[in-house]
Amino acid sequence: MDNKKQQEKYLYSFEATDAASVKRKFCILKPTRKMKENGELFYASKLSQFISGGVLPKIVWDKIFKDNGGIISEVDQKEYSDLFVEFSEFRNSIDNLSVKAEKERTEDEKNQIEFFEGQLIRVRKRMQEMEMAQVNAFENTAEAKARNRTIVWWAANLAAEENNGIVELLLGSGQIEDRLDIYDSIIENDKFLTDCFSRINYLVTVWYLGSASSFEDFKTLDEEYLKRIQEDESLLKPDGNSLEHKVEGEKENDTVAEVDFKKTEETNQSVSVVADK
Repeated sequence: MDNKKQQEKYLYSFEATDAASVKRKFCILKPTRKMKENGELFYASKLSQFISGGVLPKIVWDKIFKDNGGIISEVDQKEYSDLFVEFSEFRNSIDNLSVKAEKERTEDEKNQIEFFEGQLIRVRKRMQEMEMAQVNAFENTAEAKARNRTIVWWAANLAAEENNGIVELLLGSGQIEDRLDIYDSIIENDKFLTDCFSRINYLVTVWYLGSASSFEDFKTLDEEYLKRIQEDESLLKPDGNSLEHKVEGEKENDTVAEVDFKKTEETNQSVSVVADK
């Protein structure tokens, strides 16, 4: 199928090679009108469920934050501002030292670059912690929780694989809980499919939040996602060249947890912040 036909048939599609070196094609289906109606009903039912269960809606949280002076204190604002300045200074220092080709740098210059790179990681981690604390403040609303569950519902209904012209949903066509049980089995036995689901879930999240509509939009976001994953893996790889090992006091045996398709809140939170900007 040529690229134009793919764009007409799917919201997006991509190929990935599994452990057996087999190239497989995954796709995000275009939702039908009926599916959109079902999605709206699912969101409404989850919203009602969370409110009935005691989760406060956004309008109540807005009042709580307003009465308490906002979601971030002056102390935290100053710390974040100082961290931003630090990050810029370390980055500029690395850029200035990197003007020389690596083979032309002195031992002292190489050590300085390693030091500044380690400091960049330290500062960036703290900034991300503070950013996520702000995001989490808005994720306690009934609307946010219902939205995140609905994104999972959409991913389960749109994630598919095409094989010899036949398209099948990756998690089958049963009830949502049954599909998530299938996913639980996948993450225990198939890292390749788990990674593909994480990729699809990210793209569906961006689509649901209104930041992607065309095939080209998805392609750009997918490329950015893959680049970020590669960068994260390079920082976390357990070898002596990893920047992670240059941060004083870091544990050597840190691991990265597998993404649970049932618990996509962190991914959805991060993407929602980008979409709202």
